[in-house]
Amino acid sequence: MKVVLLGGSGYVGKGIIQELSLYEEIELVSMSRHGGTNEDKEKWPKVSWNRIDLDKPETWQKEVATADWVIDLIGVLLAKNYNEYYKKTIKPVMNVIKFIEKKTENTKFLFVSANSAPLGMGAYMKAKLVLEDELSKRLGTRTVFVYPGLIYHKERPTVYAVATVLNSLAKIKPLKKLVESLRPVARARFAVEIRKLLLGQDSYLIHRVKE
Repeated sequence: MKVVLLGGSGYVGKGIIQELSLYEEIELVSMSRHGGTNEDKEKWPKVSWNRIDLDKPETWQKEVATADWVIDLIGVLLAKNYNEYYKKTIKPVMNVIKFIEKKTENTKFLFVSANSAPLGMGAYMKAKLVLEDELSKRLGTRTVFVYPGLIYHKERPTVYAVATVLNSLAKIKPLKKLVESLRPVARARFAVEIRKLLLGQDSYLIHRVKE
């Protein structure tokens, strides 16, 4: 199985690579604007670390054309407005989606959407929903959507601290529903859920939690 990770050298991508690299039958290709660091290449030598520009087809189409799965991890959490989200997260990924639609028959696309977003981040959710709509129309059943909330790890102390507080609040019945909608998930757990989906198993992350 060949898995291409768009944004694979990022925080979430490395968590998935850590999990999937344990399986010899999975070929991993990481694609990002900066490629991988020397540390990444030493830690995961079997991963192909590609520096690409999604506006330059010659840098990525060959790998995507032979992929069993493409996982979209390109995302900007905080942007000034929807136009900035569009420029950074929708427009470049649409190049890949259109290519898969027209040039491949079996390549599947796993889209990391979001279960919900805090107040003030409506543009972030709008960008996610726009891509969900495009994927549903263009790739149909070849798309799998996952809906995590806050993906945390000690590598990011602030995010980890927030997640710790949220998990504590979840133990208080009146607040449990609120925390469930924010859906904090440890990076390692998230990676395991992704692996399950790639192998055709079920995952709780394919279901949205209603607020």
